[in-house]
Amino acid sequence: MINPKPSVCIIGGGNAAHALAALLPHQGYETRVFAPYMDQADQINAALLEQDGYMHAEFAPHNQPNGLIKGKPMLVSKNAADVIPLSDVLMMPLPSFTYASTLTDIKPFLHEGQTLCVTPGQGGFDWIAEDILGSDLLGKITVVGLMPMPFNCRISEFGKMVQVQELKKHYSIGVMPSTAFDESKLMIEDMFGGSVLPAGKGTFLECSMFPINAIIHPSRLFTLLSSWEEGNVLDENPLFYEDFTPEGALSMDETNKELIEIGKSLTAKGVTVDIPHIFDWLACYVYNEPKESTLQRFFQTNDAYKGFRCPLIPASSGKGFVPDFTNRYFTEDIPCGLCLYKGLADIAEVETPKIDEIIMYCQKYMKKEYVVNGKLVGKDVGETSSPQKFGIHTIDDLKKLYYP
Repeated sequence: MINPKPSVCIIGGGNAAHALAALLPHQGYETRVFAPYMDQADQINAALLEQDGYMHAEFAPHNQPNGLIKGKPMLVSKNAADVIPLSDVLMMPLPSFTYASTLTDIKPFLHEGQTLCVTPGQGGFDWIAEDILGSDLLGKITVVGLMPMPFNCRISEFGKMVQVQELKKHYSIGVMPSTAFDESKLMIEDMFGGSVLPAGKGTFLECSMFPINAIIHPSRLFTLLSSWEEGNVLDENPLFYEDFTPEGALSMDETNKELIEIGKSLTAKGVTVDIPHIFDWLACYVYNEPKESTLQRFFQTNDAYKGFRCPLIPASSGKGFVPDFTNRYFTEDIPCGLCLYKGLADIAEVETPKIDEIIMYCQKYMKKEYVVNGKLVGKDVGETSSPQKFGIHTIDDLKKLYYP
């Protein structure tokens, strides 16, 4: 147990932010919320007033804690000045495409000694932080990449209640500077329980390369939608995980193996990373899935993944469903996930036919151009989290960044 507990500011107003706003104050953490997007802060404050200031979270029975958990945040504000300077730890459970705007908002109020914990910590966060905060300020704080996101959850009533299907008990973290690992490990264990291991060999690059959402979501959706074309309608919206297909598992395996090959090539060229297979890390380590199981069985049967639908929306005709290419499973996991992998593959000189195939399919319907003739050179590369976006084009560039 950490004593005294640090004060925490939760950044955002999404599903995981709701769960944190209930769990952390319930566990004795002085908790504030920075909700800068639209009128979320006003909505949350109005909702909390209706239940004595408490955020409610209903944890599924297999979790610990389970049942109804209540926590009372001290303050919810849309103004960074109200909450950021007063907090020891800043928790960012945010999609990758919000990193730059969020860091810009909080930069004037950061101070030496704070810890910035981003989860799931992917999407080139260290590159974005260096670009926005600068090396001097970045060198005065601790950055923790927490993988995976602690919760599988969905808001049932905004500002009031979130349903938590899973509170995970096993994590991997990347830490800058690496000397802060032990302290960061104790913090995560105290907040969420369970075990914490380092992510790979010690560079924050491994946080961006660990196989989580960008391996899961695009592979599943590509196999679901590969024969879909404009004008087509799907009869139903299947369950994302419980209806997981053998084709989806195969696509995920192929994509992950290409990512592992990228890691091996980077290591051979002097940038040491250790990238696991998603089955070994997520299924077996995070969720204790038996080694003799399979990816398809894991996603179909694990309690953590029950009840989540695919990102489809009703067709304009009112009958059937069509893909929602504005959903974050596309807008985050393609430019901030697969395109990041592809950019590293180009640097490492590794062919990635499956990653290319998925990006090419999705970019067509997203009205974007990322991959052209097998290389990440399209006109919209500047909108991605690829290394090329940040001026990282060669192995030497990566070495200078991670081994100064």
